[in-house]
Amino acid sequence: MTARAWLCVVLAIFASAFGAAGWLRCESERPELSGPERLFLGRGDVTTAVEAVDLDSGVRRLELRVVQGSLSKRVAQIARPGNLGLGGARGAVERLEATLNAEQLGLSEGEAMLVGRARDWSWRRWLDGNPGWLEIPVTVDLTRPRIAIETGQTYVERGGAGAVVYAVREETQREGVLVGDVFFAGRPFPGDPKRRIALFAIPRDVAPSPRISVMAADLAGNEASAGWPVALTERVFDDVRIELSKTFLEVKVRHLAESLGVEEEDALLAFRKINGEIRAQNEQKIRELTAKSSEEPLFDGPFVQMRNSAVTSRFAERRSYYVEDVKVSEAIHYGYDLASTAGAPIEAANRGRVLFAGELGIYGNCVLLDHGLGLVSLYAHLSQLDVAEGDLVGKNGFLGRSGDTGLAGGDHLHFAMLVGEAYVDPTEWWDAKWVEEKVMSRLGGGPDVAETPSP
Repeated sequence: MTARAWLCVVLAIFASAFGAAGWLRCESERPELSGPERLFLGRGDVTTAVEAVDLDSGVRRLELRVVQGSLSKRVAQIARPGNLGLGGARGAVERLEATLNAEQLGLSEGEAMLVGRARDWSWRRWLDGNPGWLEIPVTVDLTRPRIAIETGQTYVERGGAGAVVYAVREETQREGVLVGDVFFAGRPFPGDPKRRIALFAIPRDVAPSPRISVMAADLAGNEASAGWPVALTERVFDDVRIELSKTFLEVKVRHLAESLGVEEEDALLAFRKINGEIRAQNEQKIRELTAKSSEEPLFDGPFVQMRNSAVTSRFAERRSYYVEDVKVSEAIHYGYDLASTAGAPIEAANRGRVLFAGELGIYGNCVLLDHGLGLVSLYAHLSQLDVAEGDLVGKNGFLGRSGDTGLAGGDHLHFAMLVGEAYVDPTEWWDAKWVEEKVMSRLGGGPDVAETPSP
């Protein structure tokens, strides 16, 4: 074969290879972009992100731009490594974040668009690559929510609860009552979707004279708050000294520590861990359960105290535990201890649905009953459980029998009530007059008149 023939062969091979490469590098698949379905911009910053991926030649560049009418502003961009010969990172997900501020961008109230544009490393379009794009609708809302409170003068006390009815004139992402920095979520008013109701509490340990207000945050993050006349009565809670006996430590605590997996050989160290770490874990579990409370009220009128029971400990006592005159631990007792006969029947204080029925650390065999609107009752130290999660139980419905399971020194019922994440004094809810004036009247219909303080 002559040199000319060899040259032709080489050129043919080169042309074929170049043609094949060109055919491959001129792929036509566009980059795929993904992001949120819609954005809401208010008075503050909103951070969002768009992702792009290209399986054939990789993402070359990605840009985000805000468009409203004639206004078009680039808010973020990235260029990714690669070259025209080999392309870029095929299949790699490229993420681009942007922080949007309506005022800084010069946006006005109304609709806008966040546009994401990407190019890949394809040779198409004169080596500029295939374009891909994504358009995300943006609602610009710079107006704070409007709150209208219906409830009149309200009297509450530390450790107690209250209710407020109000309306918010637009859709919200979060609204309810703030007591200091403690939040109590609002719920739909029964039978009237235009109104809201919130049960709230004055937690035992909230700062003195806390600000109490209804707050609302709209979908764009704009926040507003409104107050109403609330008279707070301060209250002092008991300090109680409890001596821990050797028998209690060596029998009850050791047995409980073994069942809870507390590996402390010393009974006193085990008690400290149970009364501290395990108690905190149990309380966290309770808060997780109460967050599942029904949006609708399930209770009917006042709650009932355990039949034929004597009060042995009261709400919100500060308990200091001693061994031979040495203080070894402390805790707040957030319920009522009620004693009757051993193995006494335990009945539901009101109508509700079982959120939990099982073993719960220091509370032993325990039932949590949801009464709706964030209101939950707790029954602890039971020897027998006769309900299961999801059961709907009527007022005075049978739950089980009293006992001394958990960290209990004798047979009794530990009864507690929570509004949202805060424990409240059960005596208010046992009081038919209080429940009617402070809660049921709120649920009764139209705006109410100023209430009278409880005696």
